[in-house]
Amino acid sequence: MLGRSLDSVEISSSTLVYGLIGDPVDHSLSPAIQNAAFRAVGLNAVYLAFQVRKAELRWAIQSLKSIKVNGFNVTTPHKLLVLRYLDEVETGAAEIGSINTVKNEKGMLIGFNTDGVGALNAMKATGVSPDGHCVLLLGAGGAGRVIAYALAGRGCSLKLANRTISTAKLLAKSLHRKFDLKMKVIPLSKKALKDSVNQVDVILNASSMGMNGKCNPPIDKRWIREDQWVFDIVYRPLRTKLLQDAASAGARTITGLDMLVHQGACSFTLWTGKKPPIGEMRRVVSGKLTLENARNR
Repeated sequence: MLGRSLDSVEISSSTLVYGLIGDPVDHSLSPAIQNAAFRAVGLNAVYLAFQVRKAELRWAIQSLKSIKVNGFNVTTPHKLLVLRYLDEVETGAAEIGSINTVKNEKGMLIGFNTDGVGALNAMKATGVSPDGHCVLLLGAGGAGRVIAYALAGRGCSLKLANRTISTAKLLAKSLHRKFDLKMKVIPLSKKALKDSVNQVDVILNASSMGMNGKCNPPIDKRWIREDQWVFDIVYRPLRTKLLQDAASAGARTITGLDMLVHQGACSFTLWTGKKPPIGEMRRVVSGKLTLENARNR
Protein backbone atom coordinates (compact mmCIF):
# COMPACT_ATOMS: atom_id res chain seq x y z
CA MET A 1 0.00 0.00 0.00
CA LEU A 2 1.37 3.37 -1.01
CA GLY A 3 1.89 6.04 1.60
CA ARG A 4 2.42 9.76 1.46
CA SER A 5 4.51 11.50 -1.21
CA LEU A 6 7.88 13.08 -0.42
CA ASP A 7 9.32 15.32 -3.16
CA SER A 8 7.20 13.48 -5.75
CA VAL A 9 8.45 10.04 -4.63
CA GLU A 10 5.81 7.63 -3.38
CA ILE A 11 6.85 6.24 -0.01
CA SER A 12 5.94 2.60 0.55
CA SER A 13 7.11 -0.45 2.48
CA SER A 14 9.63 -1.14 -0.31
CA THR A 15 11.23 2.31 -0.12
CA LEU A 16 14.92 2.14 0.80
CA VAL A 17 15.87 4.32 3.76
CA TYR A 18 19.15 6.19 4.19
CA GLY A 19 20.02 8.96 6.58
CA LEU A 20 22.33 11.18 8.57
CA ILE A 21 23.09 11.09 12.29
CA GLY A 22 24.65 13.96 14.23
CA ASP A 23 23.95 16.75 16.64
CA PRO A 24 22.89 19.19 15.27
CA VAL A 25 21.62 18.10 11.85
CA ASP A 26 19.06 20.77 10.96
CA HIS A 27 21.67 22.76 9.00
CA SER A 28 22.75 19.80 6.86
CA LEU A 29 22.48 19.88 3.08
CA SER A 30 22.92 16.11 2.78
CA PRO A 31 19.16 15.37 2.54
CA ALA A 32 18.86 17.75 -0.42
CA ILE A 33 21.91 16.24 -2.13
CA GLN A 34 21.01 12.58 -1.67
CA ASN A 35 17.28 12.87 -2.33
CA ALA A 36 18.09 14.74 -5.57
CA ALA A 37 20.43 11.90 -6.53
CA PHE A 38 17.82 9.22 -5.79
CA ARG A 39 15.23 11.03 -7.92
CA ALA A 40 17.71 11.54 -10.77
CA VAL A 41 18.50 7.81 -11.08
CA GLY A 42 14.91 6.69 -10.43
CA LEU A 43 15.68 4.92 -7.16
CA ASN A 44 12.82 4.31 -4.73
CA ALA A 45 14.70 5.65 -1.72
CA VAL A 46 14.58 8.45 0.82
CA TYR A 47 17.25 10.16 2.92
CA LEU A 48 16.38 11.61 6.34
CA ALA A 49 18.29 13.52 9.02
CA PHE A 50 18.22 12.16 12.59
CA GLN A 51 19.40 14.21 15.55
CA VAL A 52 21.31 11.84 17.85
CA ARG A 53 22.95 13.01 21.07
CA LYS A 54 26.22 11.47 22.28
CA ALA A 55 24.53 9.60 25.12
CA GLU A 56 22.10 8.03 22.63
CA LEU A 57 24.62 6.95 19.99
CA ARG A 58 24.88 3.26 20.87
CA TRP A 59 21.12 2.75 20.95
CA ALA A 60 20.64 4.83 17.81
CA ILE A 61 23.10 2.64 15.87
CA GLN A 62 21.40 -0.53 17.15
CA SER A 63 18.01 0.86 16.14
CA LEU A 64 19.14 1.80 12.62
CA LYS A 65 20.58 -1.69 12.21
CA SER A 66 17.48 -3.46 13.54
CA ILE A 67 15.09 -1.60 11.25
CA LYS A 68 17.43 -2.33 8.32
CA VAL A 69 18.29 1.23 7.32
CA ASN A 70 20.39 0.72 4.18
CA GLY A 71 23.10 3.22 5.03
CA PHE A 72 23.78 6.51 6.74
CA ASN A 73 26.20 9.39 7.00
CA VAL A 74 27.80 10.43 10.27
CA THR A 75 28.60 14.01 11.23
CA THR A 76 29.72 15.94 14.31
CA PRO A 77 30.15 14.85 17.07
CA HIS A 78 30.01 11.13 16.23
CA LYS A 79 32.69 10.54 13.56
CA LEU A 80 35.14 9.05 16.07
CA LEU A 81 32.78 7.43 18.58
CA VAL A 82 30.77 5.55 15.97
CA LEU A 83 33.71 3.21 15.23
CA ARG A 84 33.10 1.19 18.39
CA TYR A 85 29.55 0.31 17.33
CA LEU A 86 30.29 -0.93 13.78
CA ASP A 87 30.86 -4.51 12.63
CA GLU A 88 33.66 -3.64 10.20
CA VAL A 89 35.69 -0.58 9.23
CA GLU A 90 37.39 -0.05 5.88
CA THR A 91 41.19 -0.06 6.30
CA GLY A 92 41.80 3.57 5.36
CA ALA A 93 39.05 4.85 7.63
CA ALA A 94 40.38 2.72 10.49
CA GLU A 95 43.87 4.22 10.08
CA ILE A 96 42.47 7.74 10.09
CA GLY A 97 40.12 6.94 12.96
CA SER A 98 37.12 8.76 11.53
CA ILE A 99 33.88 7.59 9.86
CA ASN A 100 31.44 9.63 7.81
CA THR A 101 29.64 6.89 5.87
CA VAL A 102 28.15 3.58 6.99
CA LYS A 103 26.80 0.88 4.70
CA ASN A 104 24.44 -1.83 5.88
CA GLU A 105 25.56 -4.92 3.98
CA LYS A 106 23.31 -7.88 4.79
CA GLY A 107 23.03 -6.84 8.42
CA MET A 108 26.71 -5.89 8.81
CA LEU A 109 27.43 -2.21 9.42
CA ILE A 110 30.62 -1.25 7.56
CA GLY A 111 32.30 2.13 8.10
CA PHE A 112 34.04 4.31 5.48
CA ASN A 113 35.29 7.87 5.16
CA THR A 114 34.59 9.68 1.89
CA ASP A 115 35.94 13.11 2.87
CA GLY A 116 39.44 12.47 1.55
CA VAL A 117 38.43 11.03 -1.81
CA GLY A 118 35.74 13.72 -2.04
CA ALA A 119 38.42 16.41 -1.72
CA LEU A 120 40.63 14.71 -4.33
CA ASN A 121 37.69 14.32 -6.73
CA ALA A 122 36.72 17.96 -6.27
CA MET A 123 40.26 18.94 -7.24
CA LYS A 124 40.26 16.67 -10.29
CA ALA A 125 36.86 17.94 -11.42
CA THR A 126 38.13 21.52 -11.42
CA GLY A 127 41.30 20.67 -13.32
CA VAL A 128 44.02 20.15 -10.74
CA SER A 129 45.81 16.95 -9.80
CA PRO A 130 47.47 17.03 -6.37
CA ASP A 131 50.05 14.43 -7.40
CA GLY A 132 53.55 15.56 -6.51
CA HIS A 133 52.49 19.12 -5.60
CA CYS A 134 53.35 21.04 -2.46
CA VAL A 135 50.28 21.89 -0.40
CA LEU A 136 49.76 24.28 2.50
CA LEU A 137 47.03 22.64 4.58
CA LEU A 138 45.25 24.78 7.17
CA GLY A 139 43.69 22.61 9.86
CA ALA A 140 44.96 19.33 11.31
CA GLY A 141 41.86 17.95 13.01
CA GLY A 142 38.64 16.44 11.71
CA ALA A 143 38.41 17.05 7.96
CA GLY A 144 42.01 18.27 7.90
CA ARG A 145 43.31 14.92 9.11
CA VAL A 146 41.32 12.96 6.52
CA ILE A 147 42.37 15.26 3.68
CA ALA A 148 46.02 15.14 4.81
CA TYR A 149 45.98 11.34 4.50
CA ALA A 150 44.42 11.56 1.03
CA LEU A 151 47.00 14.10 -0.17
CA ALA A 152 49.91 12.20 1.35
CA GLY A 153 48.69 9.09 -0.43
CA ARG A 154 49.10 10.96 -3.71
CA GLY A 155 52.72 11.89 -3.03
CA CYS A 156 52.15 15.50 -1.96
CA SER A 157 54.60 17.31 0.26
CA LEU A 158 52.66 19.04 3.02
CA LYS A 159 53.00 22.09 5.18
CA LEU A 160 50.60 21.73 8.10
CA ALA A 161 49.32 24.85 9.87
CA ASN A 162 47.08 24.54 12.91
CA ARG A 163 46.08 26.58 15.95
CA THR A 164 47.31 23.81 18.24
CA ILE A 165 50.83 22.92 17.13
CA SER A 166 50.89 19.67 19.11
CA THR A 167 47.90 18.36 17.11
CA ALA A 168 49.64 19.15 13.83
CA LYS A 169 52.84 17.47 15.03
CA LEU A 170 50.98 14.29 15.92
CA LEU A 171 49.39 14.25 12.48
CA ALA A 172 52.74 14.90 10.79
CA LYS A 173 54.34 12.05 12.74
CA SER A 174 51.54 9.68 11.75
CA LEU A 175 51.78 10.67 8.09
CA HIS A 176 55.56 10.37 8.00
CA ARG A 177 55.41 6.92 9.56
CA LYS A 178 52.90 5.68 6.97
CA PHE A 179 54.02 7.49 3.80
CA ASP A 180 57.63 8.52 4.54
CA LEU A 181 56.93 11.93 3.02
CA LYS A 182 58.46 15.31 3.64
CA MET A 183 56.22 17.62 5.65
CA LYS A 184 56.57 20.64 7.87
CA VAL A 185 54.50 21.93 10.78
CA ILE A 186 54.10 25.69 10.99
CA PRO A 187 52.23 28.05 13.34
CA LEU A 188 49.33 30.24 12.22
CA SER A 189 51.57 33.33 12.31
CA LYS A 190 51.76 35.85 9.47
CA LYS A 191 55.48 35.35 8.88
CA ALA A 192 55.28 31.55 8.78
CA LEU A 193 52.20 31.61 6.56
CA LYS A 194 53.68 34.21 4.18
CA ASP A 195 56.83 32.12 3.71
CA SER A 196 54.79 28.95 3.20
CA VAL A 197 52.32 30.50 0.73
CA ASN A 198 55.32 31.57 -1.34
CA GLN A 199 56.56 27.96 -1.53
CA VAL A 200 53.42 25.97 -2.36
CA ASP A 201 51.29 25.12 -5.38
CA VAL A 202 48.01 24.67 -3.49
CA ILE A 203 46.53 26.45 -0.47
CA LEU A 204 43.83 24.34 1.18
CA ASN A 205 41.73 25.50 4.11
CA ALA A 206 40.43 22.38 5.87
CA SER A 207 39.57 24.24 9.08
CA SER A 208 36.43 26.07 10.16
CA MET A 209 38.13 29.45 9.67
CA GLY A 210 35.94 31.65 7.50
CA MET A 211 32.71 29.82 8.31
CA ASN A 212 29.81 32.26 8.30
CA GLY A 213 32.35 34.98 7.50
CA LYS A 214 34.04 34.74 10.90
CA CYS A 215 37.71 34.28 11.87
CA ASN A 216 39.06 34.21 8.31
CA PRO A 217 42.39 32.47 7.61
CA PRO A 218 45.23 34.96 8.24
CA ILE A 219 46.45 34.92 4.65
CA ASP A 220 47.02 38.27 2.95
CA LYS A 221 45.71 38.34 -0.62
CA ARG A 222 48.97 40.00 -1.70
CA TRP A 223 50.79 36.73 -0.95
CA ILE A 224 48.67 34.66 -3.36
CA ARG A 225 50.00 34.06 -6.88
CA GLU A 226 48.00 33.63 -10.05
CA ASP A 227 49.68 30.27 -10.75
CA GLN A 228 48.33 28.77 -7.51
CA TRP A 229 45.17 26.85 -6.66
CA VAL A 230 43.18 27.85 -3.56
CA PHE A 231 40.70 25.35 -2.10
CA ASP A 232 38.40 26.17 0.82
CA ILE A 233 36.19 23.38 2.21
CA VAL A 234 33.95 25.95 3.96
CA TYR A 235 30.73 26.43 1.97
CA ARG A 236 28.92 28.92 4.19
CA PRO A 237 29.32 31.44 2.61
CA LEU A 238 29.57 30.08 -0.92
CA ARG A 239 32.49 32.36 -1.73
CA THR A 240 34.61 32.77 1.38
CA LYS A 241 36.97 35.69 1.86
CA LEU A 242 39.90 33.40 1.13
CA LEU A 243 38.38 32.41 -2.23
CA GLN A 244 37.48 36.02 -3.04
CA ASP A 245 41.04 37.10 -2.32
CA ALA A 246 42.39 34.24 -4.41
CA ALA A 247 40.15 35.15 -7.35
CA SER A 248 41.21 38.81 -7.16
CA ALA A 249 44.85 37.65 -7.31
CA GLY A 250 44.08 35.63 -10.44
CA ALA A 251 44.46 32.25 -8.74
CA ARG A 252 42.15 29.35 -9.58
CA THR A 253 39.69 28.33 -6.88
CA ILE A 254 37.85 25.25 -5.60
CA THR A 255 34.84 25.72 -3.33
CA GLY A 256 33.56 23.83 -0.32
CA LEU A 257 30.45 23.11 -2.37
CA ASP A 258 32.60 21.08 -4.77
CA MET A 259 33.90 18.91 -1.93
CA LEU A 260 30.46 18.59 -0.32
CA VAL A 261 28.97 17.24 -3.54
CA HIS A 262 31.85 14.88 -4.32
CA GLN A 263 32.04 13.33 -0.86
CA GLY A 264 28.26 12.87 -0.98
CA ALA A 265 28.62 11.30 -4.43
CA CYS A 266 31.10 8.79 -3.02
CA SER A 267 28.64 7.84 -0.27
CA PHE A 268 25.87 7.47 -2.86
CA THR A 269 27.97 5.01 -4.90
CA LEU A 270 28.99 3.00 -1.84
CA TRP A 271 25.33 2.55 -0.92
CA THR A 272 23.77 2.00 -4.33
CA GLY A 273 26.53 0.82 -6.66
CA LYS A 274 25.28 3.40 -9.15
CA LYS A 275 27.07 6.26 -10.91
CA PRO A 276 26.23 9.46 -9.02
CA PRO A 277 24.36 12.22 -10.92
CA ILE A 278 26.89 14.85 -9.81
CA GLY A 279 25.50 17.62 -12.02
CA GLU A 280 22.02 17.32 -10.52
CA MET A 281 23.38 17.00 -6.97
CA ARG A 282 25.41 20.17 -7.44
CA ARG A 283 22.53 22.07 -9.07
CA VAL A 284 20.15 21.37 -6.20
CA VAL A 285 22.54 22.16 -3.37
CA SER A 286 23.88 25.26 -5.14
CA GLY A 287 20.34 26.57 -5.43
CA LYS A 288 19.67 25.98 -1.74
CA LEU A 289 22.88 27.76 -0.71
CA THR A 290 22.16 30.68 -3.03
CA LEU A 291 18.71 31.13 -1.46
CA GLU A 292 20.19 30.79 2.02
CA ASN A 293 22.82 33.44 1.31
CA ALA A 294 20.17 35.79 -0.11
CA ARG A 295 18.06 35.44 3.06
CA ASN A 296 21.05 36.18 5.27
CA ARG A 297 21.98 39.44 3.57
